[in-house]
Amino acid sequence: MTRRATPKKPLPKRPTITPEKEFAARHLGVMVAGVDEAGRGPIAGPVVAAAVIFDFSKRRPDGLRDSKVLSEKRREALFKRIQSTALTYGVGIATAQEVDLINILEATRLAAIRAVEQLDPPPGALVTDALDIPGLMVPQLPIIKGDAKSSSIAAASILAKVTRDRMMDAYHQQFPEYGWDRNRGYPTEEHYAAIGIHGPTVLHRITFSGVGFFDTALRRSPIHGDLRRRFGGLPAGNVESLDQWRVELEAVRPILPPPDYTDLLSLISPETKTKESQP
Repeated sequence: MTRRATPKKPLPKRPTITPEKEFAARHLGVMVAGVDEAGRGPIAGPVVAAAVIFDFSKRRPDGLRDSKVLSEKRREALFKRIQSTALTYGVGIATAQEVDLINILEATRLAAIRAVEQLDPPPGALVTDALDIPGLMVPQLPIIKGDAKSSSIAAASILAKVTRDRMMDAYHQQFPEYGWDRNRGYPTEEHYAAIGIHGPTVLHRITFSGVGFFDTALRRSPIHGDLRRRFGGLPAGNVESLDQWRVELEAVRPILPPPDYTDLLSLISPETKTKESQP
């Protein structure tokens, strides 16, 4: 008996630059940036947005797709190609604390604004993945499933996703109990079980369901505790000493949660040390 071959699932339709070109034509040929985000659904970690402008006259990277349908290896390869071929690109981040303070939608908009503000030259219009950004006073075209239709939105989705995954991998080094190298901060059974045992960290979104809104003893990074004891126990010294401590702090910044970094930076500021040394 001959076994029939299982037909291969066709690849999703490739996004094009057409939405950008048509929107640019409606606005006197301005440069159009594509904007997308990663990390609206997790219960831990930041939300990350990216913005990308492609030159219409130049070739874009082959294989651009919505980041969600690509393998991690493919995303990493495209990440580098997008950076080298884009006219300009930017990445913006809103922390878990900002998510808790202003809600996930407004934090997503904030991250998008920060990404767009990095673009040089700045865009005259935006196409987005169904996101309106009131804080940016340029023409905007929110496109439903835009990351599957627009090349620049697809590129932005890849930059945002890879950036956020790398951040969560770094944070995993400080908090390995939560499995962030696997779940990237999303609400899995493993993640919820770890919160039940260890409690939430300063990287968790405490206003999200299942995290622990009333838990005030948020876990800080082990590095934070070590450095705080050192910085807090040393005299103010001179400017050279403070500069050396800053160098040490910057060396571990990639794996420090933002609240821990801010706390340590304030601890070794000249103003703080001067106040501590006063009788």
